[in-house]
Amino acid sequence: MRGENELISIPFRHIVYSVAGLPLSALFICIFLSVTLHLNQSTRTHCGVDNWLPSVSAAVASFSPERYIWRVLIALHAAPRLVLAFAFRNHLLTSPIRSPSTGIGFALLCQLACFLNLAENIFLLLLTSISSVEDHEAHKISFIGFAFCAISYMFLATGLYNYSNRRQLSTMGEASYQRKLLFCWSSVVSIIFACYFYYRHNTFCETGVYTLFALSEYCVIISNILFHSTAYYDFDGLTFSLSGSARASGDYQTLLPLHGDKRII
Repeated sequence: MRGENELISIPFRHIVYSVAGLPLSALFICIFLSVTLHLNQSTRTHCGVDNWLPSVSAAVASFSPERYIWRVLIALHAAPRLVLAFAFRNHLLTSPIRSPSTGIGFALLCQLACFLNLAENIFLLLLTSISSVEDHEAHKISFIGFAFCAISYMFLATGLYNYSNRRQLSTMGEASYQRKLLFCWSSVVSIIFACYFYYRHNTFCETGVYTLFALSEYCVIISNILFHSTAYYDFDGLTFSLSGSARASGDYQTLLPLHGDKRII
């Protein structure tokens, strides 16, 4: 039941569903529409060989209505991502069994992880808003920024999660850590395969290799989405809330945003 001064109260699992479900839905919808409506155009490359799946950029940015579906759903998922970034930082900093020796260095690394998470989200929005056709240089810079921030954040966040001893608090904590580690490495392996197939396609022009490159790209994106969805385990049973108490001057006092079962994150 919401308190008298509680302005917003949302089960945290709903935020996680938005963070994972919106981009995942956007990806599959755009791939399906590209294959159904624009197969020849979306799979055509300079090699002129047969391919059966579009690359991510061809699927989400080259044709309509795919580009609009992708932009709208990615934009909608951006706000929950901001909540997730700050919530995870606080989750690490308030670990009840964190070693006191971690000190200021640990806190600074948590701030850095939060910054990388926010930067990843911003670069993704830029990457979504600016297609390679509209501005190739800006699109390339946005992609490099997104890839760097995403990989850096995933490994840093996983290491900090382990160092904070959050994984030792419950079976959910251990499950979260194991999945974080899995999706970190699956992202790296997928990127390596994507680079390899892209090189082979451009060097040898083999039939179907560009399709393998496209599949590797899909795996990179899905691994990233699944990594962020591990917040389901981190905040199991908690609620996102925004509360305020009216003062004589008429302004509001904002309280800590996350609570559940009388725990503050």
